[in-house]
Amino acid sequence: MQIRALKNGDLQSISKLVADVSNMDILPHFCRQGQDEFISRVIPDLEATMNPALFKSIVATELGQIIGFGAIREKNYITHVFVSKNAQGKGVGKALVSNLVSFADGKQVSLRASINARSFYEGLGFSATEPEGRFNGIRFIPMSMPLDKVK
Repeated sequence: MQIRALKNGDLQSISKLVADVSNMDILPHFCRQGQDEFISRVIPDLEATMNPALFKSIVATELGQIIGFGAIREKNYITHVFVSKNAQGKGVGKALVSNLVSFADGKQVSLRASINARSFYEGLGFSATEPEGRFNGIRFIPMSMPLDKVK
């Protein structure tokens, strides 16, 4: 596995990756409103992660194929971490998060974890900062990790 910066030609591959993972792991946890909101916002917003002035975006590749994607903005907020189903449980997500955290600046890094990813982030040292939240039917857990506790 290799981690590299997102390139202009990666948008189609990451869009498919995010859609596939979302359909299997994320959308089933949402009501219809949340599913519609997620589909109308998250996939189209992927193009914004291509802007290096706003995001540091990376991909994990294996044999030339993108198997993971991650992005951080404002040097302290992880906005995306997606790993293909067949690569989950093999350290890809951990490598992506570790790489993103290396770009962080300040006292902590934060994110909004999908409901099914809470234990993954807790295993990396993140803690819930608030109870489960909802925005237009999208469920999430606000989490953060002090940078001095990076695992």
